[in-house]
Amino acid sequence: MSGVCALAVEAATAQLSLAACRGARVEVRDLQPAREHTDRVYAHAAAVLEAVGADFGTLDVVAFGCGPGSFTGVRVAAAVAQALAFAQDLPVVRVSSLAVLAAGAARVHGPGCYAICQDARMGQAYAALYEAGPMPVALMPDVLVDPLTLEFPQTTPCVALGDGWAAFPALHERHRTRLTALDAALLPSARDLLSMALEDFRAGRTLRAEQALPEYLGQAPARVPGQGRS
Repeated sequence: MSGVCALAVEAATAQLSLAACRGARVEVRDLQPAREHTDRVYAHAAAVLEAVGADFGTLDVVAFGCGPGSFTGVRVAAAVAQALAFAQDLPVVRVSSLAVLAAGAARVHGPGCYAICQDARMGQAYAALYEAGPMPVALMPDVLVDPLTLEFPQTTPCVALGDGWAAFPALHERHRTRLTALDAALLPSARDLLSMALEDFRAGRTLRAEQALPEYLGQAPARVPGQGRS
């Protein structure tokens, strides 16, 4: 698998992020704001593949951040994964965008416990708790919650991630003694999605194109039980 060619697309937040690899060569592009770049997502994907000496025809696997997050963004990422998987008969790796964020935090800040709260608008939040290294482990699965009543399990000190901590100051105050730091600016990057996807691909944890669905949590369609990384 040393020469695997892969493409990863993450668009659940204000950032469109793409990463590609061919063997040891890796290219990453983080583009903001996402809304100004998503209409050229295939051009951006072609460019990151070209940078590693590849193209759509040389792909072995395609990965996408399935959300939760921006309704439009997660649909774009899923659509790209589905289109390429159908066209090239490729396996797909589907990864939680909150898990991708936790993996990025571990890369930037070091391994540890990360409490995520992203503003989902209309008084709701996307939340999760991860013990994060290169491959995050969910201590609390991704949920859509009322931030006024949100309680994170366990008592381990953790770093807060996401814009929800600022959007809901009462939540921050309620967990203040447990939080060791806050990084509200960090966004999920395809760099980390790519690393996670390669691990899943090597382990055979892949989906068929028709199973590459976004994650809306409170809305259908939801995750495919028993397949892919939640």
